[in-house]
Amino acid sequence: MKPSIRKNGERGNTMIEFAVVMPFWIAVLFGTIAMGTNLTRSIQTVQASRDLGNMYARGTDFSSAGFQNLITGDGGLSASLVQGMDLSGSGNAVIYLSQVRHVYTTDNDCSSCANAGSDVFINQVVFGNTALFTSYLGTSPPAGDLDSHDNTKNPTTLAGDKTNQNALFPSTYTMPGNGTVAFVVEVFVASQDVSFLGFSGAGNYSRAVF
Repeated sequence: MKPSIRKNGERGNTMIEFAVVMPFWIAVLFGTIAMGTNLTRSIQTVQASRDLGNMYARGTDFSSAGFQNLITGDGGLSASLVQGMDLSGSGNAVIYLSQVRHVYTTDNDCSSCANAGSDVFINQVVFGNTALFTSYLGTSPPAGDLDSHDNTKNPTTLAGDKTNQNALFPSTYTMPGNGTVAFVVEVFVASQDVSFLGFSGAGNYSRAVF
């Protein structure tokens, strides 16, 4: 009987050891899956910002329905350049496309304009859930100052058309004047699947400047 008692005791110890270490390995498993998924999403976010930035700088008008469908997928009716991103008003992603200009007093349209010396929005098109993430450039220009193509009407004079003056380039670079613009694309995708790891408000962000 003694060998049998020893064997049963060993089984009991094994069960206890398994119960102790199992929660740890379950956490490792789900953490690995979540971080792998997040890495894939990060790569996708960077690629999306670069692709959209390249198109934007080449003159693509994302205010037009046809090009908007390239981003949104038109509710599943057409292919989307940003697969896996829900760009509805309550979705998991937001995209900011902005044209930014630095206004100089030497510019042809600004001898002594109110926004001289400031970065201003020339155009901004936004897709998705803006509650998730605020643009690096600050508050969007007033809707009343945007035309049908989302261009600002009074960028040299209206204070609301100014960015928050966050730098887009190193201090050693001087942006050209006379209306030269920088094309900025920002993509943010929320990562709810890593929230259980303690990352509150987690997400992937990428900014491309052309």
